[in-house]
Amino acid sequence: MSEPNTHYCPRFKDQVGVVVGAAHGIGKAIAKRLGKEGATVVILDIDKEGMGTVGCDMQSNGFKVQQVYCDVCESADVSSAIQQVIDCHGRIDILMQVAGIALPVPFLQLDEATWDRTINTNLRDAFLVSKAVLPHMVEQRRGKLVFMASTNSWDGEAQLAHYNASKSGVFLLAKTIAREFGKYGINSNAVGPGVIKTRLSAPILEDPFFHAKYISENGVIPLGRLGTTDDAAAAALFLASEDAAYISGTLLFVDGGQLA
Repeated sequence: MSEPNTHYCPRFKDQVGVVVGAAHGIGKAIAKRLGKEGATVVILDIDKEGMGTVGCDMQSNGFKVQQVYCDVCESADVSSAIQQVIDCHGRIDILMQVAGIALPVPFLQLDEATWDRTINTNLRDAFLVSKAVLPHMVEQRRGKLVFMASTNSWDGEAQLAHYNASKSGVFLLAKTIAREFGKYGINSNAVGPGVIKTRLSAPILEDPFFHAKYISENGVIPLGRLGTTDDAAAAALFLASEDAAYISGTLLFVDGGQLA
């Protein structure tokens, strides 16, 4: 009888992963899981305090982490941040694009400022960061891009026209990159979380009507519970791993069966 293999090799050993929007929520969970699985993690965020807390926590657990302040809506900031990563580590193997905002507004009350802020934060930043990272991945002839889209990329909800449009754009950006850059050994995919417990969703989760609609016995989530940040992070790490080597241009829903 053969002995079990006790020599576990972390999935992301010797890899450099950049997580955009890692100060809170899903980005924080992704950064910690990447660190736990052997990656050198670079966290990019505009929230210095939140980023510092995550970075210190990761360091105290023995994870390799670097913090880089970056306003990902500004092209100069993005270019500078990515160059810092290259100068320090020489490569970028994984890009996790997570930063995003969502604020429900009835369509006829939706003003241009809210529209522009949502599109800029959710879609423009994904464009700017991926454009800055891709030349380095092309040079390496390998790379994994994982974008945080949404169930709203596929099934738009009322009062979220701006968010729906931005997240649909994120998925199609991921899909376009998959088609253009596959020849360089680069995979590009998106995760589509449903309702996840984060600070963004906190106001909705306090509404009794929400519970009746989503997680009651006859609610729209068949698994009968809300998603966690770890649920979303697990899917993102799968898409960044070699287990997903032949997956590109896809949107992986993490929604408890909501869209089933």
